[in-house]
This record gives sequence, C-alpha cells and structure tokens, in this order.
Amino acid sequence: MKAALADAHCHVGQLPDPDDEIEAAGRLGVQRMLSCSEDLTSMDQTLGLARRFSGTILPGLGLHPAIVMHQDDETVAAGLSFLRTHLHEAAFVGEVGLDYLHAAAPSQRERQREILMEQIALAAAAHLPVCLHSRRAERDALQIAATCSEDWGIPALLHWFTHSARLVRAACRAPGVYMSAGPAVLYDPAAMTVATSIAPDRLLVETDTPVPFDGQSTTPSWIPRVVHALAAARGMRVDELVALLDENLDRFLYWPRTVPHQTQLRGETRDAPAAT
Repeated sequence: MKAALADAHCHVGQLPDPDDEIEAAGRLGVQRMLSCSEDLTSMDQTLGLARRFSGTILPGLGLHPAIVMHQDDETVAAGLSFLRTHLHEAAFVGEVGLDYLHAAAPSQRERQREILMEQIALAAAAHLPVCLHSRRAERDALQIAATCSEDWGIPALLHWFTHSARLVRAACRAPGVYMSAGPAVLYDPAAMTVATSIAPDRLLVETDTPVPFDGQSTTPSWIPRVVHALAAARGMRVDELVALLDENLDRFLYWPRTVPHQTQLRGETRDAPAAT
C-alpha cells in the first residue's frame, strides 16, 4: 500500500465546517487525521466525525489539562466516565497531559497529574497510545511519556515538541516516545532546527488545527507544506519522508509489544489491523 500523508494531532471538530475541511485535506493526500478531544462534549463530537469519516478521522478521547482546571470534580468525573465507556471506539487517548500555564499552584499541578494518570491507566488497560500536551511542563511531560512506554507498555506522542533540542535528544533515548512538528517550522527557524534533531523513527507531523498562524487558522490541508519544508531541511526527498512518517504513525498506533508486568495485561499484544 502506498504511503500517505497524515495529521498526527488536530482538532477537526473545532473547525467551522469540518466535513469540507476533511474532504479538502483528502484531495491533497492527507488520508488520516488524528482528531483530539478536550472534554465530554468534544469527545462525543469527535466520535461522530469518526463514524462519518471511518478510517480517515481516527478519534482521540480524553480531557485536556487546561480544560480540567476550570471544571469541578463532578464535571471531570462525568468526562472520565464517558472516556471509560467509549474507549473501545478510540484510536488513542488524547489530548491529555500537563499545562502549567493553567496550573501555577502545586495543588493545581497535582490535580492535573492525578487526572492525567487516571487517563493513562485507562489507555494502558485498553492497549491505546496516548497523545500528550506539555505547555510549560515539557520536562515533566517527557518523564511521563517515558513512563508510559517503560512501565505501562504504551507509546506516547509529545505533540508540538519543538522547543528544545536537548529535550528532544532525551526523548529519543526513551523507547516508544514520539514527537510531532507542526506549522511552527514554516515560520520559526529555531523550531525547524529542533525538528530536524528528532530521530527519524520518532518523527510525526501535525497541524494542531485550528491553531492560528500568519493570520489564518490551520487545517489538515497544511500538512503537505509542513512535510515539504521538513524534507528540505532534513535533506530528504518528499516521498522518502512521507514513507517514513507513514511507518512511524503505524508503529505509534498499532505497535506490537508485550505489556510489562506492572499492568494486569501481561503477555498480550496488539497487532495492526489487516489492510483492506
């Protein structure tokens, strides 16, 4: 099967007309979009998109760390209950993580971490990878990403992880940790420099749709631009990079592995679905 483009982290449901944007990206060759959720409402919406665009929209379910800081315990519990009930429909758990911009106090950070770890435990029980947010919490998120792989047996994606080459090198030393580069590489030479330091077998690309750049909201249709820029910076042909990214995404989503003894899933493996 020919390699295809993919958006490893986006929020398609936040676009004014998601259906049109999904179809527009598809015409440009973007055939898979990992669409993240942030709360109960967006989880339900993401699943609706995934049902309408089966195989194209790969749904991520989870509670965003910035959102939970503005929710009471009852609302968070309802979100976790929805996540637990619908995990069988998810391709991954996300967007979850840490966000210290919205959690300055130690008690707030501890609450974020507790909610995050509960979601990671659910992901591990379901054999699902996780997509991690790490704003102003890159070191702590990296440590948790490594724990996901080493202790829980599930891959982790540190999305938009192009702030520090030193942290990228540390992440590359942890098995099962992936990093994605986004549209920042089109405008920020420093971000591009960091992106080129990501090990080839850990690299993914994203748009974080609909985050704005250059006065306009991004969409998954920006992926070809990101890939072309990264290919040039890494000294690769575009088709070579597309094939590499496609293989990395398959490994992230459908990795075969033995679950460590720390979980109750010892000895089980997850295989990629048969090609159709």
